[in-house]
Amino acid sequence: MHIFIKKKYINEILEKTDILEVIQSKIEIKKTGKNYSAVCPFHQESKPSFTVYHHKQYFYCFGCKIHGNVIDFLMQYEKISFVESIQTLAKITGIKITQYKKKTTNQKEYINQINQYHVLKKISYIYHKNIQFNHSYLAKIYLKKRNINSKMINEFQIGYCHHKFCILNNILSNKKKYIPILEKEGLLKIKNNIPYDTLQYRIIFPIKNQFGKVIGFGGRSIYQYEPKYINSPTTTIFNKSHNVYGIDKIDKIKKPPYILIVEGYFDVISLTQYKIYNVVALLGTIITKYQISMLFKFTDQLIYCYDGDKAGKIAIWKTFKNILPYVNHQKSVKFIFLSPGEDPDSTIHSKGKNYFLKKIQYAKNILDCFIKIIFKKMHLYSISDKAKILHITIPLINKINDPYIKISLKQKLGNIIGITDEIRLNQIFYTKKKKNYTHNYKLNNIRILMSLIIQYPVLHLCIPYHMNELKKINIKGIKFFIEIFNICKKYNCNHTGQIIEIYRKKKNINIIKQLSCLKNMINKKNIKITFIQIIKKIYHTTLIKKYNKLIIKDRLKKINKTEKNILWLINKTIAKNK
Repeated sequence: MHIFIKKKYINEILEKTDILEVIQSKIEIKKTGKNYSAVCPFHQESKPSFTVYHHKQYFYCFGCKIHGNVIDFLMQYEKISFVESIQTLAKITGIKITQYKKKTTNQKEYINQINQYHVLKKISYIYHKNIQFNHSYLAKIYLKKRNINSKMINEFQIGYCHHKFCILNNILSNKKKYIPILEKEGLLKIKNNIPYDTLQYRIIFPIKNQFGKVIGFGGRSIYQYEPKYINSPTTTIFNKSHNVYGIDKIDKIKKPPYILIVEGYFDVISLTQYKIYNVVALLGTIITKYQISMLFKFTDQLIYCYDGDKAGKIAIWKTFKNILPYVNHQKSVKFIFLSPGEDPDSTIHSKGKNYFLKKIQYAKNILDCFIKIIFKKMHLYSISDKAKILHITIPLINKINDPYIKISLKQKLGNIIGITDEIRLNQIFYTKKKKNYTHNYKLNNIRILMSLIIQYPVLHLCIPYHMNELKKINIKGIKFFIEIFNICKKYNCNHTGQIIEIYRKKKNINIIKQLSCLKNMINKKNIKITFIQIIKKIYHTTLIKKYNKLIIKDRLKKINKTEKNILWLINKTIAKNK
C-alpha cells in the first residue's frame, strides 16, 4: 500500500529546513556572490556547475540539469524514496509526522501496492533456509567445489531453489492473490495453469540495495541448463543497470580507498572470504553511468578486475567509452589484468590473498591502458592506421571533462603519431559545441511575472487593485500566473522550494522548475516595484486595446449604451493612470 503524508507536514518541514545546511553536510560547497556553488555530486566535472540558491531554497546543476528543493536533493543523493526523504528531514527538524496508508477496494490495485521489499525479504529467507535441507545436497556439493564456506553462505544469504520447493506453497496462504506480483518479480511462471519457480535447480543470490534491502535475485544453474546465470527482470525497485551486487557490504562509515569491480557473484563472495572487502559485481557486462555515479559517492578510486578471456578484453574497451567522462584529478580508475582463463574467483583460491593484493597495488591507470590498447594492434608507419587512431581516440578524449588530463592525452597522442605542433593538434581535436537552449526563453511580461512570483513567493502579499481584473484578460499564460499567485497566497509560501513541492506531481512542474532559475536581470531592490509595474502595464495595455476597438465601433455608429459607459470608464481609468 502507498504511504501518504499530509501537505501541512511537508510544508512545515520545508519552512524549518535550510537546504544549504543539508547540502553542506553532504558535499563541500563555497559561497560565490549571493549564491553557493560546488562540484556537482551527480556527475563528474572539473569546474563547479552545481548552484544552491539559498534565498529560494533551491538547487540547480547547469551541467547535468538535475534540480529541485531539499527533498529532491536527498532523493537523488541518497537514492531514497520521497517518503524516506521526508522522514529524514522530519528527524533533522524534530517534526513528528503522521503517515497514512491508502487502502483500495480494487483487488488488482491492492496487489500492485504490496510492499515489495517485505515480500522479497521473506522469499530470500526461504531460499536461504532451503539450502540447509537434505534435498539441497547437490547445491551444497556445488558450493563446496567452488570453495565457498558456510560463513559466506550465511553472510550473503545464499539460497537454493529445488524443483519440489515452490514459493507459493511455503510463503503465501492465498495463492491466487499473490500470483500477479510474483510473476512481475520474475519468480514464477505459469504453464498449463500450474505455477512453477523460474529459479528451479539454481543457486540463489539475493541482490540488495545500498541500504541492505532485497530488490531482486540472481540464479546460477548447477546443471547444464541455459542460460547459466539469470537475474530478476526490471521492476519498480530493481534495474540491473542501476544496481551492483555487494553494494550493501561497502563500508559506509569510513570512506574506502577503492572499490574493486568484478564480473560475477562468486568473485565478490570469494574475495570477501579472503578478507578483501569493498568488492562489487556488475549485473551486466558493461558499467553504466548510473553505477559509476553511485560508486564514486563511496570512494575516489575504482579498480576493475575483468576475467582474462576474450569477453573480458572486449568489456574493458567498452568500459573506456563509458568511464572516461568521469575521470578527473580527484576521481581515478585503474585496471587489473588477469591471465587468460583466470577470473578473480579462481585466482584468489589458487594463488592466495597476497598475490591478489599485489595485483591491486600495481593496478594500471585507465589513461595508460587507454593509450596502450589503442596502439597495440596498429602500425604507426601506416597513414591509414594513423587516421584510424585519430578517428577512434578524438571522440573519446573529447569526452574527458578535466582539461589537464585532456591536454596531456592530446600531447601524448600527438607525440606517438608524429604531430607535435600544438596548433595543429588543437585543430584536429576541435569540435563545435552544441548550443544549450535550456534557458533561452523569450522574456515577455507574463514570463517575468511568473518567474518573479516563483522566485519570490512573498510577492503574493503585494496585491495591486488590478489583480481581479487580470482574470478577464485573454493573454497566453495569465491564467497560470494567477494560479501560482493564488497558491502562494493560500499556502503562505515564502520560498521557491515550497512551490516546487506543491507542483511536484502536476503537469506544469517542469515549467515551474525552469522559471525558478530564470535570470530576469532585475535588481533585488526593485523586485516589488517591478512586479507591480508589470501587472499595471499588462492591465493598462489591455485597456488601451479594448478602448481602441470601442472607438472604431463608435465611429461606425455601431456602439450601444452599455458599451458607451464602458468606453467612458476605460477613458477615465487611462487618464488616471497617466
